[in-house]
Amino acid sequence: MNLAKILADDILARVDKPSRYLGTELNSVHKDPGDVDVRIALAFPDLYDIGLGNLGLHILYAILNALPWCWAERVYAPGLDLEALLRERGLPLFALESKDGLGAFDGIGVTLQSELTGTNILNIIDLAGMPLRTRDRRESDPLVFAGGPAVFNPEPLAPFIDFFVIGDGEDVIVEIAEVFRRVRGRAARLEALAEIEGIYVPALYPMETLPDGRILPPVDGPRIRKRLARDLNRATFPVSYIVPFTRQVHDRISLEVLRGCTQGCRFCQAGMTTRPVRERSLEEIDRLLQQTLDTTGYEEVSLVSLSTCDYSHVRSLVQQTVERAAPRKVGVSLPSLRLDSFSVELADMVADIRRTGLTVAPEAASPRLRAVINKWIPDEDLLRMATEAYRRGWDHVKLYFMIGLPTERDDDIQAIADLTLRVLEEGREIHPKARVHTGVSTFVPKPFTPFQWAAQIDIDETRRRQEILYQRFRGKGGVKFGRHHAEDTFLEGIISRADRRAADLIEAAFRLGCRFDNWDEHRDFARWQQAIEQVGWDCAFELRQRRLDERLPWDHIDVLIDKEWFVEEWRRAEQLQHAEDCRHSRCHRCGVIDRERPLCASMLRGAIEGRKAEKDWVRPPRPPELGVLRPGQPPVRPAEPPAVQRVVFRIGIVGVARFLTHLETMNAWIRALRRAKVPLAYSEGFHPHPKVAFSGARPLAEETLGDFMDVQLTARVDPAVVVERLRATVPAGFRVMGAREIPLSADSLMSAVEGADYRVYLPVFDGLGAAVERLLAADSLPVERRRKKRGRRGRPGTRTVDLRDNLVSLELLGEDAGIAELAMSLRTNAQGRGARPSEIIGLLGGDPAKARVVRLATRFRGDLAARLAGVGTRRLQPAS
Repeated sequence: MNLAKILADDILARVDKPSRYLGTELNSVHKDPGDVDVRIALAFPDLYDIGLGNLGLHILYAILNALPWCWAERVYAPGLDLEALLRERGLPLFALESKDGLGAFDGIGVTLQSELTGTNILNIIDLAGMPLRTRDRRESDPLVFAGGPAVFNPEPLAPFIDFFVIGDGEDVIVEIAEVFRRVRGRAARLEALAEIEGIYVPALYPMETLPDGRILPPVDGPRIRKRLARDLNRATFPVSYIVPFTRQVHDRISLEVLRGCTQGCRFCQAGMTTRPVRERSLEEIDRLLQQTLDTTGYEEVSLVSLSTCDYSHVRSLVQQTVERAAPRKVGVSLPSLRLDSFSVELADMVADIRRTGLTVAPEAASPRLRAVINKWIPDEDLLRMATEAYRRGWDHVKLYFMIGLPTERDDDIQAIADLTLRVLEEGREIHPKARVHTGVSTFVPKPFTPFQWAAQIDIDETRRRQEILYQRFRGKGGVKFGRHHAEDTFLEGIISRADRRAADLIEAAFRLGCRFDNWDEHRDFARWQQAIEQVGWDCAFELRQRRLDERLPWDHIDVLIDKEWFVEEWRRAEQLQHAEDCRHSRCHRCGVIDRERPLCASMLRGAIEGRKAEKDWVRPPRPPELGVLRPGQPPVRPAEPPAVQRVVFRIGIVGVARFLTHLETMNAWIRALRRAKVPLAYSEGFHPHPKVAFSGARPLAEETLGDFMDVQLTARVDPAVVVERLRATVPAGFRVMGAREIPLSADSLMSAVEGADYRVYLPVFDGLGAAVERLLAADSLPVERRRKKRGRRGRPGTRTVDLRDNLVSLELLGEDAGIAELAMSLRTNAQGRGARPSEIIGLLGGDPAKARVVRLATRFRGDLAARLAGVGTRRLQPAS
């Protein structure tokens, strides 16, 4: 079965965003399956739009594909439309690069980002043609393994996952691949994998069933110690980032500057499970940044970590990044800011004229509750930070809080409204249109935090507390209030601390049709309620407060922090005691120093050196590309350099790249120009865009060898040289056939288009020749088109359009193997309106979805007809 051909011929044109499934993005890796010993599918249990931005998957992809004997490919949760088509036709879920079904792989590695991706994981396993439960799998089935930030309580998914990776994956992923290479057989492989530090094989681990039904690890059982990437400067980082065609939720370079956090927020699982702090050096970050910008063409880089402001040389880091990025028109973002004016200073260093919102997360609004969660900052400091943000030109501040925190009272909730309104009041004194966006989520207790024993509020209580805030903000101009759905955190809460029995609940929800439970538009809470009733799940039991001496489902996992320390922190929270960051005070004896003393010592040395360096740091002049600052207003951007040259390229889109939308194609071309270091001219205004235009919008699924791209430049270049540079950097399926300079004053391409010539290949049907003659002889060719605007009754309307004047010529050239070849020439009128090849195919009686359409040439009128004649002329290759 040629799954790639089936997808291209019959499926991709029928799904939303077919670009999710192409696998031909720039920097994707393609190997010959016959040349490798091991094949691993890296799976992300959410849509491509979310998963492609996951840094962990990029890292593992780069590490595995650097091994000459291993090929790592990618698979994402299919959209509901693709899932339906695969099931309808009995086709397996496939890896993007090879289009091979997942059953052909040695292993399927799942990134576990959230407890609510469980049903998507089961969907991936099921669509791979495998039994859901490990006990039922066949000898030939791939091993399914999982890692990631939500793996520290692996038990709810243990019956479905062959083995888990606990901790950092950079080193252990190679050891896993080596086991796949040298060991044959499921049982033998699992036994070999169980010997590797950081790997947990549920089927080989002794568990106990308690009288109350819970399935827990024995008190004296072996512990699975997490893996650590000890030196980030030596760890692999993917400088050849996969560059997507479609815009992503996180559409940027994510450059990890440090890993771990010692702030000690008592609700934060990530901060506890990633200790100790490890940093990349300034030199290594700069090297990675330059290489990644060169290989991707991205417009933004994000300096990511749990707390980037805690980087020991953070001012120097931000300075050097801005100096590298600004001349390339690359934005810099800091996703994690502290609650102080220092963070505003850093944000000011990277912010350009688009100063929309500055985001901070106080989490709690009352001083008492901030002491409980160990995120201490006086209200006055937070207000000073907000005031400074407004003074420096931001027009709104985003504040994120949690409700349902341990010991929370109604006055703590009222404090959220009080603080929000005080921030707005301070802002309005500086900026008359100042706004505050306040978002509220519900606290979910997580394993390996001091709050892992806490109770979680239920749905009704969540809504009651949300309503308090809604009523306080109602009618308050300048305040936008956002809240998470109560059902979302409820479902997360009944799974996050559960034991192995939760697998029955997740499987029941999956079989009832639950998918994409993280998405508000897809979550079906009624089906989850049905699953809860079906398996008799005790939700109140899962949300309850635990005893401090209670055995927990994750007691066999070792994250280097002593359980006794978590108990001490819980008691300190009850006593409103604040614990300072150990990098800047004393060691709190959490347990990490007893296990990783050299790393802790290195962490402390780096913090001391950083404090000395930052003390002597002097802020350099602001790069002119970011604009001139004015107190209380956005920066004034300097005028963009004028265009001095205009070059038109003849371009093509062939193969599966035809399934890209026009907007996706435009984005890909612009990033290719950036990678080729073409000196692009930009528009003026708040959101400058490259001055790149196209001869027309290519319809989805149409190939072309005759489109044109108009590029304005701020420095003169040799068009032939740029053509070669572009050819070296475009994705698969993109063609650059030639280029020619035209005057800056010449007409726009789109306004001068006279028409286009096509080749059409479609299945032969009875009467095709007569249909061609009928169309040519007809006085009118009416077709129905949907109106862009709605009709009088609020429904999309239609209008009738006569295409006779648009059809210049149509000729049946011949037939071969049941495929007819037609030559078609269409005309565009002076208003830019023309016929679509699909409409002519429909008038013939053919099926446009089964036709292959290739634009051979675009014809221009006026001066451009002569100037662009013969540019990059190529003969059309025979149809395949």
